[in-house]
Amino acid sequence: MLEVREESPCRGMVEEGDLLLAISGKRPRDIIDCLEWGDAARVRLDLRRGERDLSRAVRKEEGTPLGLVFDEPVFDGVMTCRNRCRFCFIDQMPPGLRPSLYLKDDDYRLSFYYGNFITLNNLGREDLRRIERLRLAPLYVSLHATDARLRSYLMGGNARRGLEALERLLRAGLEIHLQVVACPGLNDGEALRRTCGEVLARFPAASLGVVPIGLTGRAPQVAPGLVPFDGGRAAELLQTVREIQERSLEMHGRRMVHAADEFYLLAGEDFPEAAAYEGYPQLENGVGMARKFLEEAREHAAVKGSGEAGKRGLLTGEAGKSVIGRLQASFSPHGFEVVVAQNRLFGGTVTVTSLLGGRDVAAALRRYRPRGDTLLIPESLLREGRFLDDLTLEEVEEEAGYRLLPTAVNGDCLLEALTAR
Repeated sequence: MLEVREESPCRGMVEEGDLLLAISGKRPRDIIDCLEWGDAARVRLDLRRGERDLSRAVRKEEGTPLGLVFDEPVFDGVMTCRNRCRFCFIDQMPPGLRPSLYLKDDDYRLSFYYGNFITLNNLGREDLRRIERLRLAPLYVSLHATDARLRSYLMGGNARRGLEALERLLRAGLEIHLQVVACPGLNDGEALRRTCGEVLARFPAASLGVVPIGLTGRAPQVAPGLVPFDGGRAAELLQTVREIQERSLEMHGRRMVHAADEFYLLAGEDFPEAAAYEGYPQLENGVGMARKFLEEAREHAAVKGSGEAGKRGLLTGEAGKSVIGRLQASFSPHGFEVVVAQNRLFGGTVTVTSLLGGRDVAAALRRYRPRGDTLLIPESLLREGRFLDDLTLEEVEEEAGYRLLPTAVNGDCLLEALTAR
């Protein structure tokens, strides 16, 4: 147990570090069980504190939460993925990264808590009943194709079962967001038109994000035959998405389908206006991040002015340099320095900033020495102080010879950090 909240009815009976064994005689599988079973007015908690087993009777108003914070949302192990997706990014990853990065989860509980995308292919009847009964939503589902044969070819496993589960959960009125990982020559073009058309008619989800396949330097060995998007294919896909959006507006009064920022960068097209993203439902999937970032920066500058960036620079990946370039031009009189890091960790066509490793950052700073002594980096590069390649922030700072300042990835925070003295 990570924390007992200040307002918790368990305060004084439960301590940080206690192991929760049972709630009213039932062993919880996850936080969802804790929330459901802990709603009662009288709850018995069985705990383990060090070497001792304890029992505590909690009395409270019905519906009052237990107020316990856990370090993980699931206690019985993560439901792992049994699919064999041809384009799986994890299969393409090099060795030596953080161990957690190699975990293939297909767990509806992590989709509910964190927005992880799942396939629904491996859910049993009890899982589906539980999702419906507890109204566990929103959920995020990897669709890829609505044609069962094509979906099976792309994913392997029980692709048809996943489609049936999706239809059932949508009929139950649950909020579900879909994604299509588009692979040139497989599920783009006419196949994408059919998929999106069926989503509009048969699977009316909250949103559908179309994202490009990610291929690392190991793709030729583990994902043979797959190719990345180029500018021409990206432009064709964007035209398809626009056509589907028009149909969706007529049928449902909303666009529903949105393309990832990478497609606009590859095609050399401007991003849609903020309103076209309809509240950014797939922001964490790289859909609308650039437009939202630019809007936040514009609003910040309108209120506070752009000012001068002083002695701080900014690091970005290759995909982000054109977006940052627009921001850089608004500064006076000399803008701010931008360091563009190439992804040597994954290689291939991986250009997004969030997938840079610590060694990529250090290598970029060896090639280009900024004038200042502080470089802003997106905080999304780090998890618990470590980069993807398991280097710590301090190790990269020592190797690079610069202070690295992790900053929230939004326009307002970035401008504030750039102009700070």
